[in-house]
This record gives sequence, C-alpha cells and structure tokens, in this order.
Amino acid sequence: MTAVRWKYLRGRTVQCTKIAGHAGLSSMQFVSRHEWGAHPPATRSGTFTPLRPARVKGVVVHHSAVKDGPSGSAAVVAFEGHHLRKGWDGIAYNFLIDETGTVYEGRGWEARGGATRGWNAKSISVCYTGHGDEKPRAKVLESFQTVVNEAHRQFGDHLWLSTHRRKGSTTCPGDWLGDWVEAGMSAAENQSNADWAGIIAYFQDLRRQIVASPLGRWPRRRKGDAVRLVQRRLIDRGFKPGYADGVFGRRTAAAVKEFQRSQGFLKATGVVDVHTFSALFTQ
Repeated sequence: MTAVRWKYLRGRTVQCTKIAGHAGLSSMQFVSRHEWGAHPPATRSGTFTPLRPARVKGVVVHHSAVKDGPSGSAAVVAFEGHHLRKGWDGIAYNFLIDETGTVYEGRGWEARGGATRGWNAKSISVCYTGHGDEKPRAKVLESFQTVVNEAHRQFGDHLWLSTHRRKGSTTCPGDWLGDWVEAGMSAAENQSNADWAGIIAYFQDLRRQIVASPLGRWPRRRKGDAVRLVQRRLIDRGFKPGYADGVFGRRTAAAVKEFQRSQGFLKATGVVDVHTFSALFTQ
C-alpha cells in the first residue's frame, strides 16, 4: 500500500514524502485543515483533546448517510457546520475521504475524535463523504487502504479494523462499504497496475514474521494487518473466521483449525505457523 508521511508544522498538517508501497497504489491527494478552511476547535484552549497513542486500538469507518449531498471540500465544511451546531467542539472525524479519493484532515492523528461513542479515546475515525450503500470509486477504496496503512505506521501493527455499525446501534457506513470493510478491505478489482514486486516482497516479509512469531490466540492474542490478511484468505477459501477485523479471536482460531483439518497434512492447532500460512496462500 502507499504510505503517506504526515508531520505537523506550527499547528498545520502538511503532506510529506510519498512512499510507493506493496499494492502499487498511486499517490493520493491530501487536504489539510488549513486548506479546507476549518474553524479552530470550539474549546477554551482552542485545541482538541489530545489522543494518547498508547490507547489507540483500531480504526472505525463511517459514511455521510446522505445521498446526492455536497461533495469535495463543501461536504467537509458541511460536516463541520453540522457538528458545531450540535454543540460539539469541531468536526468529529480524524480524516474524511471524498468521492474522488481525496483525503481531508479532520482532527488528524494527534486529537481524540468525536464520532464513535465509547471508542473515541481508543480509535481513529475515517468517514466517507458519500453514501456507503453504493460501491465507491476504486480511488476511494485505495485511499481508505492508505489511511489504514498509515494508522498502522503511526500506532502499531496491533490495530483492528471495524465499522461504526459494529460499535453502536446504527447502519453506518452503509451496506456496500460496511461489508467491504468487515471483509478486510480486499483489493480493488482492477489489478493491471499492481506492483507485483512489492506484493511478493510484502508476502515474503509476512512469512518471515510468522516464522518468528506464529499467529494465534495464545500465549498472547495477535492483532493487526497479518491477521486481517489471513482472515480474508480464509473467507476466500470458504471458511468462516468472522469479520476480517485483524483480531485473532475464537472464530478465527476455529476457522484455522477447520482449514488445517481439510488439508490432511497439517496438525489442527488453530495457530497459523509457516506451514499453514504457505498452504493457505499457495494452494
């Protein structure tokens, strides 16, 4: 995936080096708070509540729930106005992605969000400004993958991935987008421009990680991108690990055991060691 490095200069976020990544995604467009005209936080200090990096456990995806609404920066400004009128201290999301795949800074990486009740201190919220019942453009999906990948870089590989509907009583982020996220954000259909050398290197790196530390629930439950990739592959092959959220729970362990039994030559441990990983992805 494309990783984008952000840094902070005098309170403004600016885009820095773009790094070509494992999926060969093109560079994305990024718009800072300053550039889209954000109001200062409506607090006495004029700043948002800081986010404690050590407490961040995952990424939650939202959508606008508005069909045929404003687009681009106008949608972001509309969100901010709506949230301020509700008495909140500013736009609630950490980042927003519009229908073209452009990423807008909401509260950024360093501030606590306000969009996911009960989880704001423990997650990064990312909102699609369109309606998630319909499939977005490929660029939108690529941008979601890029932001999630950058979240892993910022906070660690342990992060889970979830939707607002799994964290509260809501249908957000819509049927199509919600299903795509909960299935682990599988790659866009058009792979003609894929960076296959990068993909191969990515799998080789994952294999090295699993040789060093197999994926399982014990002695410590594993979380992160490698787990989500295994969950997606299990789903693709007809097994049922539950949502591809990047958390190695009971259902994932049971699906791994079922896969291992189906192979005939693997011991059914429920742990993804290098032999299980190879069988899962190469057969």
